[in-house]
Amino acid sequence: MVQGPTVSLPPRQLFELPDAASARILCTAGCLWVTIDHDPRDVVLHPGESFEGTAGRRALVYALEPSAFVLAPASQRAIGHAHGRDRARRTAFVWGCA
Repeated sequence: MVQGPTVSLPPRQLFELPDAASARILCTAGCLWVTIDHDPRDVVLHPGESFEGTAGRRALVYALEPSAFVLAPASQRAIGHAHGRDRARRTAFVWGCA
């Protein structure tokens, strides 16, 4: 079982994760769209699916509908690929989109 804080987002709400390699995003409800700075991939998560970035870049998690996800620590594999020394000092931000 994945452990970490649960984040609930209403539709069209955006969650910013400054370092995609620092966490695993496990969708528990709804539908999430995940995009990472300077990465051509876009990821859509449904309940039970997860995403873990390997680069120390900002990730944006957007709720396509009422959604929730667990923000768990990344595996050692992802952390080993992260770039940047100040990763531990970064925090996540959440804001609404109209």
